[in-house]
Amino acid sequence: MRFGLFGGARTEIGEQASDSQIYTDYVDYICEAEALGFHSVFLVEHHFTGFGQISATLSFLTYLAAKTSKMRLGTAVLVLLWHNPALLAEQAATLDLLSGGRLDFGIGKGYRWGEFHGFCIPMEEAGERYDEAVVFLRKAWTTNGRFSHHGKRWHYEDIAPLDRRLQRRLNPFGSRERVQSAARPERQPRTCR
Repeated sequence: MRFGLFGGARTEIGEQASDSQIYTDYVDYICEAEALGFHSVFLVEHHFTGFGQISATLSFLTYLAAKTSKMRLGTAVLVLLWHNPALLAEQAATLDLLSGGRLDFGIGKGYRWGEFHGFCIPMEEAGERYDEAVVFLRKAWTTNGRFSHHGKRWHYEDIAPLDRRLQRRLNPFGSRERVQSAARPERQPRTCR
């Protein structure tokens, strides 16, 4: 059995002046967990909550990659809709390289109304935007050399993103059927109003 951590540093309202200390304490907590033999840490991504939750998950994990040596570093989850997929492919590949191949790349399509509202993305577009981003990421990490992508929302011509990931998996997302199954609306968390 393996044990890991899940969550993220979070400041409370009124503690904004000590944000960096709270993050430093959280990094120390993760380093201590690694010393105790914990297998992984998975960090959340949230935006616009007003509670100081981590919004730059890959940046935070890149810092943790420099502070740790064995622990798996995971995203739980990166919401693909909030990111430019070309930049995300390069940032995740860079983190995977800097960490020595320890990145576990968890993705999702979002569920919080406040985040959709803040990014001006209609919730009913979540599925198609997610699908297009997955198609692009799969191309970026499995195509040798340059390629082009022309989707409904993202267009790239003759690009070669950083694709020299250490974790050489033919398909970093698993089967297409598994991805589609996990993304079905009935599989999404329910929220109370």
